[in-house]
Amino acid sequence: MNQERIKDRILRRAARMWGYNEIEAETSFDPVVGLLLSACAAELEKLGFELENSRARIIERVLEVMFPEEVSGVAPARTLIQVNPLENNVKISNYQSFKVSVRKQNMYNPSENTVKDLYFSPSVEVRLTTAILKYFAYNETLHRIENFFFDDIVGKADKPLPSGDFWLGIQSPQKENLEDLMFFVDINNTYQKEVFFYYLNQVKVYCGQKEFKLKPGYNEENGELNIDNIITKNYSDLDYIRNEANQYFRSHFFTLKGKIDFENKHRSELFENYYPNHRVAEEENVIWLKFCFSEAVVPDILQNVRFALNCIPVLNIRNTVMGRKITGKLNIIPINENEEDYFLDLDCVTEESGRRLDLKDYDDRNEGMTALLRNGGVSRFDRRNASELLQYLLELIKDETAAFAGMGTNTAIEILRQINQNVASLHQIARERNFVQTNNPYLVISSGNTEADMRCVISYWSTAAEEGNNLKPGSVLIAENSGKSILKESATMIRASVGGRKKLSPNDKILEYRNSLLTRGRIVTAADIRAFAMNHFKNLITDVKVQKGTKKEVSLKGGFSRTIDVFLIRNEKTAEEIQDPEWNYLCDSFLLKLQTASANVYPYRLFEK
Repeated sequence: MNQERIKDRILRRAARMWGYNEIEAETSFDPVVGLLLSACAAELEKLGFELENSRARIIERVLEVMFPEEVSGVAPARTLIQVNPLENNVKISNYQSFKVSVRKQNMYNPSENTVKDLYFSPSVEVRLTTAILKYFAYNETLHRIENFFFDDIVGKADKPLPSGDFWLGIQSPQKENLEDLMFFVDINNTYQKEVFFYYLNQVKVYCGQKEFKLKPGYNEENGELNIDNIITKNYSDLDYIRNEANQYFRSHFFTLKGKIDFENKHRSELFENYYPNHRVAEEENVIWLKFCFSEAVVPDILQNVRFALNCIPVLNIRNTVMGRKITGKLNIIPINENEEDYFLDLDCVTEESGRRLDLKDYDDRNEGMTALLRNGGVSRFDRRNASELLQYLLELIKDETAAFAGMGTNTAIEILRQINQNVASLHQIARERNFVQTNNPYLVISSGNTEADMRCVISYWSTAAEEGNNLKPGSVLIAENSGKSILKESATMIRASVGGRKKLSPNDKILEYRNSLLTRGRIVTAADIRAFAMNHFKNLITDVKVQKGTKKEVSLKGGFSRTIDVFLIRNEKTAEEIQDPEWNYLCDSFLLKLQTASANVYPYRLFEK
């Protein structure tokens, strides 16, 4: 209700009480009464705005308390990169960092460009190899692989290879034995993807006369349940994000179980029967693997297939280590206070002896010393944090200086003059440091010893959120600390980076809360599927339709099977705002989450309208 309407209602009410005509009420009263009523209406209008703001703040605060950080917090972008290790059969660490510089145009000044460094770290620790894929052959052609994106034809077969046969030539420069090779497998044709991966799970792999087992997944699975961590370690949001990213990419990774020995290498039948007297057969450091697919995997499918080694999923996260001095019983340490990136998760807090303070110690070896991560406003229901209260104080003193000066007396005037000087200094510092309303976390380290004096090391993870999205395939990343690293300096991105986002807005949190109330974490009915889809895609779609369907089984001997078809109706207004890699990621992750959370036994299919 605006100010004029409030004033009109007050005038009509006053006219009825005092016996005046309501139509001529405004001209019947003294002008002073009109001014007083206008002032009253203005204050009532402000009060109405404050009530609406208070309601919004209460709803936002309730949603913040109810939702865990992994649901409503920032999410890092994820992608795949191909690295070049210096040692064979070595495991890469989650702390290995890769940097890429991105040049962005300043939207306020188009002639000015800014450069931002983005950092990526592996989401899973896998074993790498110094071997590389050098050749592949199928049908009538022999190809040499230049990189993941390009290959050249170097030979023509005397006669076509049998349908379904696919050969890989793996080059090991030092002729080192290869163990548990992990392949990244992709196909460029979307319509052939289901058929190819169905038969890939049934493929037989031979090296000479020896058969090897090709198992889906990484060569180092983190499936072990550690009971001690459940008791002592605080729940990590980053672990949830890593598991989600690993599950998303896992369907493209296959591990060749077993050890390939170069000492027992035999001349490949590929050159004896199909490429006689070819110069590639003379290369001693190349060993050949034969993949025997079903005859249904025709050459038209194999020409779109890509195999690669030393590919790993990575997240847009950066590990930062800082040291602080701990004195007395209570220490409050701000985290991520001078960085542009968003705080993601705490890694560890260790003292000088290497003992961790962030773990629950039931043996009391830390003498009562504990470290606890807190966020602004956790212990109270007030939405305003310290930075907001400070800004409110600055504005209040600046605006109400005249009112404070009305107190009179020389002492009060002198105190107000000092306050104004301090406020001016705070304003100057705020402008220089671009001080804004932030909600950075802080670390509370408490000790039972009042005379404690020691140093501790704090390690935490940060991310650039949505700024890490839309990096193009083929981008070159530089390995950090390459002098001490097990990797060569450069790595190549083979997938566009997707999935990064900021914290959920209040409207998105309401959608998340509505979905939780409707489904209660279970997806059974068609209404549950619609609610889950609307919450996942948000404003990118306008409606969801769920129908029963049928499909032809991939197997040649299979018939028809029932399916549950989900039709998405895209929002035309937001269709241009999202790029194709990001949309494909949303669709794939939606199907993956739907299959995981759903109680239905029928497979899901996703369509667009």
